[in-house]
Amino acid sequence: MFRVHRLAIVALAAIMIGVFGIPLNSTFGDVKAIYGTSPAMAQQAKKKKRRGLFSIIFGRKRTKQKAVVLQRNRASRSKKLRSKRSRTVAARAVAAVEKTDDAKVILVVGDFFAGGLADGLTTALAQVPALRVVDRSKGLSGFVRSDIVDWPAELPALVAETKPSYIVAMLGSNDRQQLLQGGKRLKKQTPEWFEAYGERVTRLGKSLKATKINYAWVGLPSVRFKTMNKDFLRFNEMYGKAAASRLGKFIDVWDGFSDADGNYSRSGPDVNGQIVLLRSKDGINLTRAGKRRLAYYVEGIIQKLFDGDIGNNPGFSSPGIDLGSYAARSPEYDPAKTGKTYVVRLNDPSADGGDTLAGGTVELNPGLTRNQEINPSRSAAAAAVVTDKSGRVDNFAWPPQESPSIAPIAIAAPKPETAANLQ
Repeated sequence: MFRVHRLAIVALAAIMIGVFGIPLNSTFGDVKAIYGTSPAMAQQAKKKKRRGLFSIIFGRKRTKQKAVVLQRNRASRSKKLRSKRSRTVAARAVAAVEKTDDAKVILVVGDFFAGGLADGLTTALAQVPALRVVDRSKGLSGFVRSDIVDWPAELPALVAETKPSYIVAMLGSNDRQQLLQGGKRLKKQTPEWFEAYGERVTRLGKSLKATKINYAWVGLPSVRFKTMNKDFLRFNEMYGKAAASRLGKFIDVWDGFSDADGNYSRSGPDVNGQIVLLRSKDGINLTRAGKRRLAYYVEGIIQKLFDGDIGNNPGFSSPGIDLGSYAARSPEYDPAKTGKTYVVRLNDPSADGGDTLAGGTVELNPGLTRNQEINPSRSAAAAAVVTDKSGRVDNFAWPPQESPSIAPIAIAAPKPETAANLQ
């Protein structure tokens, strides 16, 4: 009888160990302590975290080991991705060459957007020794805060100091605030505010024109906030009028940082055609790729003005570039080997000869073609048809002239279908 009673107590202890988490090395006296014999042991047992049913069945050690392994695998994968990205960025980085002593200066003025534009132009012109970018932007400046920088007044001194060959201006992103005019604060976006703001924009346009240096006025890009976009669009309209009326070039970059509907887009294609993040998390500032893309819109003008100074620079990708002559001057241009080619705007008329009016002579190949070697008479006749305007609405010659005769090509007529042919 004593043995049965003892076995029952041992079974009860085993159940208590499995359910309430009592340690295996606890004695029978510890079991009694839970029921009030020893308060200290009971308090210690309550503090110990109880094991759940799944923990008892499957065990906690195995679950912890799996979590540790998963965490290690994630850390290793993230480390590999970071190293791969760093190698990719290092591979894409362009080694800057030493600028010549007589390198022409591209002066950039404006706010923090202009600073990003200067960084992008510096990267674009890194391998052009004859061109140098000078960044004189002030991040918090604009037309409203003339106390930080009064750009119309400061511009002549900057031009005398840097002696630029081209000026790029981009500002206005900080101007959504009250304006101080004649000792009076004007509330933003009121008719009086826009009148005073327009006067300051006009002053900068006059100051840029007075330098007698070619300049570009870059408009503001879209941002994440719709209220800011509404004001930025109105600002761009004022900037465009001020630049166009004073022999300047206004560059609208709104579509380059927007989606198909003109709304803000954080990502988009870079200069290599890859979809990347162009804007930071705040929806305003530019990433490294965004700065490079912003500079892309200014490269076309610089390439046209300083084509002789650019020389053989395969990394210079500007809109409207003449790929035929440029590839001939660039021996490093080899898409089959490098897997890279020049970026050309799909809507650029000069890419397919669309900038030539109808009736103009288009020379597909200035040299002698194989068709001319094989059949010179037919090639001459085809050239006469291209340059001939007879019978067209834009032919104002009088009296009307007949078109040159072209020998017709004999084509065998089909035989009529008869009962004998059908059989």
